[in-house]
Amino acid sequence: MSILNDLTIPLSALQFASDSCAFATADDWTVIQVGVLLQAVVERHANSLVEEGELHSVSVTFDVSADAATGTEVAFESRIDRKTRTLIFASGIAKQNDRHLLKATVVYRIR
Repeated sequence: MSILNDLTIPLSALQFASDSCAFATADDWTVIQVGVLLQAVVERHANSLVEEGELHSVSVTFDVSADAATGTEVAFESRIDRKTRTLIFASGIAKQNDRHLLKATVVYRIR
């Protein structure tokens, strides 16, 4: 098991192309950092659908396929799977070129 000294999440690295799509150049990121960046993109997308109220995370699941290669652009894409009056079911994927890095499934409660 490795010891992590710094888990700074570089949210400022995200360059949004739309509410559902962002890009960033990997900088020796752990899968935790990639996951947090992906979750930020998914949350921004979900927030764009909420007219009143706030989002609260109910469930977040990550499936990891590979580590990010340093110096290469990572694409973060979000999809809203379903929206009800009180819940949003969303998912997202992080990939480099055509290589799948991580998938997230998120459920938000609208309050």
